[in-house]
Amino acid sequence: MKKHESAVVSYSSEDSLDARMALFHKMNEYQATDDEKERSLGLFLRGSLLARILATAEIYQMIIDKPGAILDIGTWRGQTAVLCENFRAIYEPLHFNRRIVCFDTFEGYKGFSEKDKATDLHKDGTYGVGGDDYVTFLEDLLCLHEQNNAMGHNNGKHKVIKGDCCETIPQFFAENAHEFVALAFFDVNSFVPTLDAFEKVWARLIPGGVVAFWQLTRNTIPAEGKVYAEEIIGKYGHSVRRTQNYPGLCYLVKE
Repeated sequence: MKKHESAVVSYSSEDSLDARMALFHKMNEYQATDDEKERSLGLFLRGSLLARILATAEIYQMIIDKPGAILDIGTWRGQTAVLCENFRAIYEPLHFNRRIVCFDTFEGYKGFSEKDKATDLHKDGTYGVGGDDYVTFLEDLLCLHEQNNAMGHNNGKHKVIKGDCCETIPQFFAENAHEFVALAFFDVNSFVPTLDAFEKVWARLIPGGVVAFWQLTRNTIPAEGKVYAEEIIGKYGHSVRRTQNYPGLCYLVKE
């Protein structure tokens, strides 16, 4: 199995990467009942992953008083969407109109062009997770989280949409003419789809709404930075910031 990007493109030393794997093995070897395992996941949560979770929570808290959906564009395995469902239940358990929509091909990156920096790690097909089978898995997983949360009897506030986001996002808005956006996470990582999706989302983003980019300042995956530098600055009214705990997660706030 190919190594995940975080083990290849990393600020960690070899010793730290070895310790990461040792922690992973400890998790697999952990001797406890299922109930105890479920309540002990924090034993194996690395600091850098915890930082991502805290950063996602930081952004979520910015939209608590804002109406609109949350879009996770380039959702991959859906972790951000799951976190947002749990933050919804924590911060606004009675907000039944807060819908979470995931967009992905689930077949890996797609759409690299001369604007991009394709590599053996980042190219068409990278990060595929199994297509339709994973769509079903993620739909079930989101529903289970929702049912476990406060007011879990009121469920079905999620949608997982498979396909090219250049086509599926405008189709979603066409089928949901009433829907607007409070928060959108981007992790598409190729220039043309990122720009196209951004333009469609921005048109539906409320004032004070947030667009978050996971890779905006990373030089190993330059698409988001290029879109921002070439197509967003000076054209869209916004402020730009980075999260406190995970500097790689940057976000725009619409004026």
